[in-house]
Amino acid sequence: MPLNAARAAGEEHHAGRLAIGHRADLTVLADNPLTTPATDLPDLPVLLTILDGRPTHRDTSL
Repeated sequence: MPLNAARAAGEEHHAGRLAIGHRADLTVLADNPLTTPATDLPDLPVLLTILDGRPTHRDTSL
């Protein structure tokens, strides 16, 4: 799915997947957002955020 968004934006050569040479924007949540009830999503803890390959937030539990 992310590759499709990158392709639609014309950025498939440097975005849309975790690979060497690609931008590494990534968020790790405490639970699966696809199976978490929508009403619980705002309270789902963010464990790690990486922007442009650099960590910008890391939960102390990691």
